[in-house]
Amino acid sequence: MAVEASQIANLLAIAKYGSFTRAAEEKGISQPALSNSIALLEQRLGVRVLERTRRGSTLTPYGEILVRRAEGVLSLLTDAETEVKRRADGIDGPLRIGATPSVLSTLLPRALRLLLADVGPVDIEIVDGLDDTLVPMLRSGAIDIIIGPVAEMFGSPPDILEHVLMRDPFAIAVGPGSAFFDRDKVSLAELADAKWVLPRPGSTYRRHVEALFMTAGIAWPQNCILANSLPVLESLVRFSGCVTVVSQVQITEQKSDFKVVALEGAGFRCIGYKLRKNMKASPLLNRLRTIMESAV
Repeated sequence: MAVEASQIANLLAIAKYGSFTRAAEEKGISQPALSNSIALLEQRLGVRVLERTRRGSTLTPYGEILVRRAEGVLSLLTDAETEVKRRADGIDGPLRIGATPSVLSTLLPRALRLLLADVGPVDIEIVDGLDDTLVPMLRSGAIDIIIGPVAEMFGSPPDILEHVLMRDPFAIAVGPGSAFFDRDKVSLAELADAKWVLPRPGSTYRRHVEALFMTAGIAWPQNCILANSLPVLESLVRFSGCVTVVSQVQITEQKSDFKVVALEGAGFRCIGYKLRKNMKASPLLNRLRTIMESAV
């Protein structure tokens, strides 16, 4: 006996509402019928997919796998319907791009400029966020690609493929109010007592910066503002005398009140893109990949 689509749909409803009662109401079926559907699903799989408590129902690790996969299937079906309708209207898409803050000001706009010059009308959505938020969206099918840091020390899940586009060296950004504005090179040891603005937790960029301090044997700064927005980081450096860690891909242009100083022993990170393993990429997505691989 195979798993039925209705059983998976019922599990998704329970996962969404956390309750058999609310899920049954949403599905328009009786609670006993819903319970029987889940029992048959668990019998077919030979594992429990839900833990039932007085407070409601929660997914087991097996249930989490099913829901993640099922959400991906639903996204693919929705995308297929949308793509057919868009194609009938002479539009390519949809293409949903996840992008980390570091690529939003330079790499992604340049790639999209070349893409838009090469195709007709398109349906493209950019979802900006941190890696820890974007990766689950990619795995579920909510987005088609992530552009940002890749080849990290912690690695991606086994169902995610990565492609490296470039090396992105680290440096320090300072403003005219900084004592290091006239320097060509600095070390983290010299900046130990500086006023810092640094990325918030939840991204590979933050983990890179933490590794920089750890490698240099320098404690994480106490005098520190946390922010992820690049315009905010730049403004704080320019007007408050703070310093921050930047990478080459983040820098749009050199300004008189914003200087990038080489950081001794800083190294680099890798920038590229991530895709779901074994996904069938659309022509529009493949064209974007080709542009990025040839233009970077």
